[in-house]
Amino acid sequence: MKFGDILKSACTNLMRNKGRTILTIVAIFIGSFTIALTNGVNIGVNDYIDKQVSGVGGDDMMLISPKATVSMGNTDEPQKYDPEKKTSTMSQNATLNDKDVETIKEMDGMKDADSVKSYSINYISGASDEKYVFSSMPILGSLEVDLEAGKSVNQESKDFEINLAPEFVKSLGYKSAEDAVGKTVKLSTTASATGEETIVEAKIVGVRNQSLMQGGNSLLNQALIDELSAIGEQGLPESMLGQYGMVVATMDKATYSSDKEIADLKERLGEAGYAGQTVDDEIGMIRNIINAITGVLTMFGAIALLAASFGIVNTLFMSVQERTREIGLMKAMGLSSGKVFSIFSIEAALIGFLGSVLGILGAAGVGNLVNGIASDSFLSSLTGFTLIQFSWSSSGAIILIIMAIAFLAGTLPARRAAKLDPIESLRYE
Repeated sequence: MKFGDILKSACTNLMRNKGRTILTIVAIFIGSFTIALTNGVNIGVNDYIDKQVSGVGGDDMMLISPKATVSMGNTDEPQKYDPEKKTSTMSQNATLNDKDVETIKEMDGMKDADSVKSYSINYISGASDEKYVFSSMPILGSLEVDLEAGKSVNQESKDFEINLAPEFVKSLGYKSAEDAVGKTVKLSTTASATGEETIVEAKIVGVRNQSLMQGGNSLLNQALIDELSAIGEQGLPESMLGQYGMVVATMDKATYSSDKEIADLKERLGEAGYAGQTVDDEIGMIRNIINAITGVLTMFGAIALLAASFGIVNTLFMSVQERTREIGLMKAMGLSSGKVFSIFSIEAALIGFLGSVLGILGAAGVGNLVNGIASDSFLSSLTGFTLIQFSWSSSGAIILIIMAIAFLAGTLPARRAAKLDPIESLRYE
């Protein structure tokens, strides 16, 4: 008896008692549907978090600032000032300089380090000529911008470019994100020493998608940052130039990739008077919470599958009992115990396959419906966020796992069928 014959026989046997088979498949369907839907939510949310993370910086990026110490009121005695340590209290801001940049760059575990220049913008104005308070930040490390329209700013270009935050599109007088791309805006900045105002014109090359972590922040390219910083430093004494509040360092992920190695790098930075923070430090807790919630929901699906497994056992036990004489006849005609075992095991796997596939298809249908409703209602402000997403790999894994569970559940009745004595089976009433 070939495998094709065994598979055909298993399919035929499942249809003998359609009601019982359908009820067992429905039980598998519920578990598969729950797991697939919660897994889709997990993929969708984590995909959006990944977009937000890439908008903050790459996983090899570390933001380094002067190490802060507690204020004097929280210590037993005054702390001595050490000019070699970059420390600060709540009321005193410390800065970094070019020497600090070189020190950080030469530390073991660092590939590169660049200063984040400080600048100020009074307001922004566009087509409407209305003036608005403007929040912005430079491109940090290997940041990948999640855009609604246009392209990312060019860090190598000498032209002044902006990736505009979506909150400013309508206010600046543009009809849509697409309409804003290519337009020129005016930025007002002031020299710290003289108080003289200067207007800098920049081109909108792209509009960002809504961001949970950087809402309202536009991104500026390096040429524009340099210009604004230079204007702000006009008239300042030499001793006040080249001061930075932060350094962006690129870690060597080839040798510093584990949590322990990164923690060791942060400890060495602390000993040198600096404080380092990775992107994962900023959003790691959010990701853990999302994974925990979807993990709990997946457990409900697993419980449903466990109940369905008992249904498979019951269905096949009853099938063995009803087909005892048939099994005895097949064995009397030369069918081996292994073949009998295979027929019932494949029946169980088929139940798992049908239930899991239907569950995933049902989850995909509900997911598309929910995504449509969500994008038009409670997620309308979060452009680029697809709540429920499915992948072939995860769907395939769910099907294989459920088939394996169903197969294992069917081994007990399959063994019973395989061990039946042909003579006793033929006498069975």
